[in-house]
Amino acid sequence: MTRHRLLSLLSLVLALVLPSVALAGTAEDFVKTRQSELTGLLKKPKSEANTKAIHGVFEQILDYDELAKRSLGSAEWKRRSAEERAEFTSLLKSLIQSAYEKNLRKTLGYSVSFKGETKDDGVALVRTVAKNTKDAREEPISIDYLVKGSKDQRIVDIVTEGSSLTRGYRSQFRRVLKKKGWSGLIDTMKKKRDEG
Repeated sequence: MTRHRLLSLLSLVLALVLPSVALAGTAEDFVKTRQSELTGLLKKPKSEANTKAIHGVFEQILDYDELAKRSLGSAEWKRRSAEERAEFTSLLKSLIQSAYEKNLRKTLGYSVSFKGETKDDGVALVRTVAKNTKDAREEPISIDYLVKGSKDQRIVDIVTEGSSLTRGYRSQFRRVLKKKGWSGLIDTMKKKRDEG
């Protein structure tokens, strides 16, 4: 796993396990408070029910449709039929859930400080810095969360050390599309999903 992919995974996981204290209604509050359910779930023994509950919280936090659209790229998204988009989104969702559920428990050793929130055109940017509490020599990691919506807030992208999660996926997907075409991309995603 590359450092960028690991940092991206860590970023999403941290979005889900941050300390729960904030003012109601802000994107920062959303990022902080939605994790309270996950923190409780992380303390329970791993089980099928626990995994299902974690994925249920993911549903409340992540906008899978927007993540899929951003990850595929606007032009490619528009070329795809509704059925193709639905299949792609479903596969991406499975991959994200699998990867982040596996890495979720590894992030409890990080403390996160919030550095503020800015809004632009309906999207809030929540800035954070994560520090490994178990290894003081490790450099802090800058993580920004793009949160869309005011009442029904969802994370639509995560930028770790300047690298966007969706742009990283888009770069990978474009390479596969160029080499193998659409069916090759879907087959590759299915294979990764099945490998778990």
